[in-house]
Amino acid sequence: MSSRMVYRLDLAYEGTRYRGWARQPGLRTVQGTVEEALATVLRRPVRLSVAGRTDAGVHAWAQVASFVWEGAPLAPERVRLGVNALLPDDVVVLRLAPAGDDFVARRARGRTYEYHVWSGPVRPLRERRTVWHVRGRLDGAALAAAAGLLPGRRDFAALTPSARLYHTCEREVRLARWERLGATPDGEGERWRFLIAADSFLHMMVRVAVGSMVDVALGRMALEEFAAGLASGERRRLGRTAPACGLALVAVEY
Repeated sequence: MSSRMVYRLDLAYEGTRYRGWARQPGLRTVQGTVEEALATVLRRPVRLSVAGRTDAGVHAWAQVASFVWEGAPLAPERVRLGVNALLPDDVVVLRLAPAGDDFVARRARGRTYEYHVWSGPVRPLRERRTVWHVRGRLDGAALAAAAGLLPGRRDFAALTPSARLYHTCEREVRLARWERLGATPDGEGERWRFLIAADSFLHMMVRVAVGSMVDVALGRMALEEFAAGLASGERRRLGRTAPACGLALVAVEY
């Protein structure tokens, strides 16, 4: 019997080798890679909706996507295993299951990202694709003070180089917190994690925030300058943009 159903996919991927989530002609993207594998297994093309359109080099350990299927009900576990057999080793479908008829992955109520920083003189080896190596010791109190300026609903235009592309840059940041994870294996540095949750994010919003807060923690920017830059709405008044490698989507809320 033919019917219309919506299926939800929970995915994880290391974004190092991809030009982001969104399909782009002639470029290797996560969406293109997953859709091609699905089309092979299902014997027809599908188009994925997604909770977080990650940029080039950004990872996702808890991405959510969905697609509409018209036809006989699928055998989700068989499809999941078939798709995973075709995917490269840096992308995996964790779960595939029917969802409500009105479920659309991009309509998530919230997303949480984490950013990992490795500070110290010796660069990481095993973790090099998932952390930002910063030479120098970070001031934990300065990181905490800078993060404390982010929660709330306001205009975050200063945290994106693409403000002109948005109808509004107002977002609600619900959580922004730095955590010290401990010493690096050589004992000369420290590992840090930044957690941030919001209703949605602007292009490069987390990376600009992290780069600027690290500049504050290294003494390159005063906390007052960071606060004034946030309020100004001007990207040029904040610090550097942290590299993509340290950023990952870790939770999606519906």
